[in-house]
Amino acid sequence: MLRRWYDATEKHDSAGWTDLLLPSFFIFEDTTVYDKPTLTRLVVEGYSQGTDRAQLYDFRTEVSGDVAWSSFRNDEVWTPNGGKPEAPRRFMESAVFRRVDGRWLMERYHATRVNREPAP
Repeated sequence: MLRRWYDATEKHDSAGWTDLLLPSFFIFEDTTVYDKPTLTRLVVEGYSQGTDRAQLYDFRTEVSGDVAWSSFRNDEVWTPNGGKPEAPRRFMESAVFRRVDGRWLMERYHATRVNREPAP
């Protein structure tokens, strides 16, 4: 499910991307909280500027009934339209999923960047 979510982002498929999120979805992106409508708007606005490709690895996943949670690493590479890929941005991330009517959907997400540029 998580791979489908990132594939939809990479393909600029906003309908496929939002379809995998519960209405109550929100994300902690470092120190900022975005709800589903706000994050969707920001992601769709970014489509006109370039493409983000995620490499997900080092999964630690648990499932209990209709709830699952996973922690993992994500190396994202941003490629601006007409430009060269930028250096990977590395994240430690976690997500919570719920199975609703037989489908796994994402409810919560947390991403912390681990290779920030030092403050000036």
